[in-house]
Amino acid sequence: MRKLVRLLILTLTGPTCGIAFAHSGATGIVKERMENFKASQGKLKKIRTLIKTENYAAIVPLANHIASWSEKMPDYFPAESNKQPSEASPEIWRNFEGFTEAARLNWKSTISLAKAAGMSDQKAVISAFKKVAESCKSCHKTYRLK
Repeated sequence: MRKLVRLLILTLTGPTCGIAFAHSGATGIVKERMENFKASQGKLKKIRTLIKTENYAAIVPLANHIASWSEKMPDYFPAESNKQPSEASPEIWRNFEGFTEAARLNWKSTISLAKAAGMSDQKAVISAFKKVAESCKSCHKTYRLK
């Protein structure tokens, strides 16, 4: 019973819970970009698990999916698309060139991850995965409200 209660608490207060609530009320391009970010987050979690099991072949399509999203990410931030429930910082539009470069850095790191996984190079996969995670964190720090 305790495990069930703990699981329920984690489910209601965990990191994905905020995402679910943030998406409520989102429409149009804001909803689409939130869904893309959520999908990328899920793929990163899967990649982390696949690294532990050394299933490198399964990492390639996941990394390519993230790369595809990061390549088109700036297109999902047109002017005036920062209305609630968007978590986008106004800094995106003040420094759109910097935001675009942050998305490009994410693209480059995920392409490197896909290549390393394709070669089954464990050391390179781990290094590239860390760079992907760092690019996400850095972008969120600068260009996300929460």
